[in-house]
Amino acid sequence: MLHLTDGDCAAQALILGGIAPHDIVPWRDVLHEGPVPAGLPLEQLSDVRARFLAESGSGDYEGIRALFYERDVRLAGSQAEDEVVCWFESDLYDQLQLLQLLDWYAEHSHRPIRLSLIQLDLTPEGGFEALGALAPPRVHALQAQRQTVTEAQLGVARLAWAAFRAPSPLQLERLWRAGELAVLPCLPEAVQRLLEDLPWVGTGLSRSAYTALECLAPKPMSAGALFRAVQTREHRPFLGDTWFWRVLRSMEAGPQPLVAREGPVVAERGVDQGLLRLTSLGQALVDGRHTWSGSLERWWGGTRMTPRGSVWHWDGAHRRVVAG
Repeated sequence: MLHLTDGDCAAQALILGGIAPHDIVPWRDVLHEGPVPAGLPLEQLSDVRARFLAESGSGDYEGIRALFYERDVRLAGSQAEDEVVCWFESDLYDQLQLLQLLDWYAEHSHRPIRLSLIQLDLTPEGGFEALGALAPPRVHALQAQRQTVTEAQLGVARLAWAAFRAPSPLQLERLWRAGELAVLPCLPEAVQRLLEDLPWVGTGLSRSAYTALECLAPKPMSAGALFRAVQTREHRPFLGDTWFWRVLRSMEAGPQPLVAREGPVVAERGVDQGLLRLTSLGQALVDGRHTWSGSLERWWGGTRMTPRGSVWHWDGAHRRVVAG
């Protein structure tokens, strides 16, 4: 039996729950950041992803590529398993990884004898349940409750993964709007959150960036404190601190920054802290008196957005994607 999950913290929880380490493969990729272009088989896509993660400071290319090669080999050989169990949370980070894996297994020649799914969502009290925080009894209970992945789920995953990798977000938006994603219960909200990280009409910022400004408006705070404040605004937190620092840097850069640093600079996990505060432009944006037109160069799945090209926006008032 092979167990696929989102990362090393989840893998450790499964090990403590009695699953052998050699039966666990953590996926580890941050698919909501960087290029995920269409038309590439797994090996080539893994190389693109490894280069992006290395360039983003997540490690050296050779090390990341070796980890991806190892997991891809395990995936390619998993059709020989009696069962593959996918363990994933309900947040955007996990749901994109799940799409990639279910797209792989949608091909009949790739399938094991049984393909099962365990998805964590919210607790009865409304809190977010994370794989890395599971106690051994909970691991045992979830494993006993696993469900066989259906043909309908595999079909929708294939459509959604292709739409995510398309050169515009419109195809994925259509699937979301039509309700076709609901056979994977956690996917519609995750895709909505992904759409909301396009630049918004009226502000020019993603939801992640604008939430950071809102949290910073009352008073200056450190980057670490700001990250924690932003996390509390997320129903299903998905953005790691490394990627949050990238959001902050994008708003500090250029001739019209929205955020500035003040006070002594203290190193925290390689990040220059000091205190962050809104600039006058940042405050004007929060007040609705300014739209950010800072440099935009990023990938959103298979969609490449540049300052000189077509930029897609999220119209929050009408809940739709529009061309900018």
